[in-house]
Amino acid sequence: MTWQLNCHNDHSTNFSESSLMRWPHLVSIAGLITLAACNSAKKPSDTNFTTAINEYLTKHGEACTVIGRQFPIDLPRSEQNEQYGIGPKLAALEQAGLVQATETTAVVHGMLDPLRGSGPAQPVKRYELTESGRKYFHQIPGTFGQTDGFCYGRKSVDAIVKWTEPAKVGVSSQSEVTYTYKLVDSAPWAQSPEVQQAFADIRTTVNGVSRTTEVAGLQLTSKGWEVPGQ
Repeated sequence: MTWQLNCHNDHSTNFSESSLMRWPHLVSIAGLITLAACNSAKKPSDTNFTTAINEYLTKHGEACTVIGRQFPIDLPRSEQNEQYGIGPKLAALEQAGLVQATETTAVVHGMLDPLRGSGPAQPVKRYELTESGRKYFHQIPGTFGQTDGFCYGRKSVDAIVKWTEPAKVGVSSQSEVTYTYKLVDSAPWAQSPEVQQAFADIRTTVNGVSRTTEVAGLQLTSKGWEVPGQ
């Protein structure tokens, strides 16, 4: 027969019945080792906090920029030379090879169509996703539900800056952890000066690597530290 000592953190130690009969002191030693392994996952430490935050970021740490329109996008001449808005963003994405543009004519619909009706067809630039663009274009969480955008990497913990002393809140201990991040699987096009000029959020995220601090609230569970709401 084999005896197994384990804890919620999946650390386990196996001993045969004959071993326990010959060396009964192994039971107490094994118990101490297992207890230490269990407790180590529950200690407030840079290592445990990094593991917990990275588990959360694996599911919720994707770095994306919202486009706010569905492709194909028809851009009338009046919007093509604007300094801000969708025009310069699409131009930057075209330079990056994520979209391609063709000249055509189309009826451009607006928010006032229900009041004044649709206008006549007009010259437009029609932007469509390229094969490369489809690789990065995903449905992502938006302010008012799901929306579409380009994703260019995933955040991961770069370094733990500081954390508060764990305090009892309700039935669990909690700590507020400040950390810097890095980008994993970063898309090369996100480094483009044209893209960063057109997309302030991409510029902020990319330039913030290893410098900008973020804060995560962690709580202690039976398995160790974790970010709630995963």
